[in-house]
Amino acid sequence: MTMIHPPSAGPAGPAARPPGDPGQPGGPGYSRDPGRGGGSRIAGIPITLTPGAYLLGVLAAGFGALTLPALDPGRSVAGYLAAAAGLVIVLLASMVAHELAHSIMARRYGLGVPVTIGLFGGVRHGRAQRPGSPGEPELPGPGAQLRVAAAGPLASLLLGVVSAAAAVALSALGAGLLVVTVAVAGAWINGLLAVANLVPGAGLDGGRIVRALAWARSGDSTRAGLIAARFGQVSGAILTAAGVTAVALGHLAGLWFGLMGLVMVAASRAEASQVRTSAALAGVRVRDILPLDGGLAPSARGWQTVQAFLDQQSPDEDGRNQLAHLGTTAYPVRDFDGQLSGLVTLTQLLAVPASHRADTRLAQVATPAGSLTFTTLDEPLTDLRTRLSVRPASPAALHTTGHALVLGPSGELAGLLTPADFARAAQFGALRASTAGAGPGPR
Repeated sequence: MTMIHPPSAGPAGPAARPPGDPGQPGGPGYSRDPGRGGGSRIAGIPITLTPGAYLLGVLAAGFGALTLPALDPGRSVAGYLAAAAGLVIVLLASMVAHELAHSIMARRYGLGVPVTIGLFGGVRHGRAQRPGSPGEPELPGPGAQLRVAAAGPLASLLLGVVSAAAAVALSALGAGLLVVTVAVAGAWINGLLAVANLVPGAGLDGGRIVRALAWARSGDSTRAGLIAARFGQVSGAILTAAGVTAVALGHLAGLWFGLMGLVMVAASRAEASQVRTSAALAGVRVRDILPLDGGLAPSARGWQTVQAFLDQQSPDEDGRNQLAHLGTTAYPVRDFDGQLSGLVTLTQLLAVPASHRADTRLAQVATPAGSLTFTTLDEPLTDLRTRLSVRPASPAALHTTGHALVLGPSGELAGLLTPADFARAAQFGALRASTAGAGPGPR
């Protein structure tokens, strides 16, 4: 039985460590979140601007360059550039302040929530993780969730009032129109952030507030999640209808509202499905769904070519294709020393053109071990699914999304979980829950 040890160098790297080591790559405490450890810090909280945030800044600068000269003609080029830069700073700073308020409030409950700003605002303030309880997406209770969700809109509302007061004061002091415009923009931006985020939709503060209130009323977080998802679907449908009506009346801006409504409906349905699945998997651990044989296919050798590997799987004496007969879709890949170096799936093999299979090695197409997810037999499935939902850090990991390699007590490779295993577990969990809810049948 080959043990998996963290080599000093190489592709297996630290990801091959047992996942019981919190904070290590591949472990339950590890998150490939771009907000962790990168960018600057405010009040000890990491702040990261994604490429989407920079694109948003470029769009804001372009908008300022087009509108400011018409608003206040006759100013110098430097004045217009300074005002446009001010608009960009106000926009990004307002978004950071909104998300920072969430993070500061969440920190009161022992949760570490980095701030990550993307094209549409905060990327993940709801994915709070309690130190020592990795993968846990919940705040301690409905009151905590309500306070964390409301902190962002309240901060934006406060900044909007301050910006409006500053605009009035600057105007009274005779400041230039460009300066006053930047202050007015701050009031509008923060007011819009506060109002838009209070819409009861999936991923928005309003949706989280609805969930917290429903949770406090019913005492059931699962039911509260479903109620919030229904609110999101209704809100999205209303927004879509409003957008279609606006377009019918000749207002092209309705396209944006219609698109946002459709996205909100889809996100709310996905959230409802996520809530049901999490409820079905509550109390289930990895060992409970691991196939009896571990779900492991024979290991592939990283130095083999794709064609040589496929030739080994040629039809047997009974004419059965072994790839299809084994029923596996992913194969561990090992190096010359027998150490795990990656995982290769049928989709990765299929992506190699037939003309290149003879000179392409499995190690070249497999997902490196450093990009794989590892788990233990006793990890709760809800925690593991939370870790698996993190966006892959590299394109190579896209083919193995939803896969997890299971390590035994001594660090040996004990099994492999695939998306099919999770789907099967969710179905059995839902059947178990419905059976328990129905109670004993008639005698």
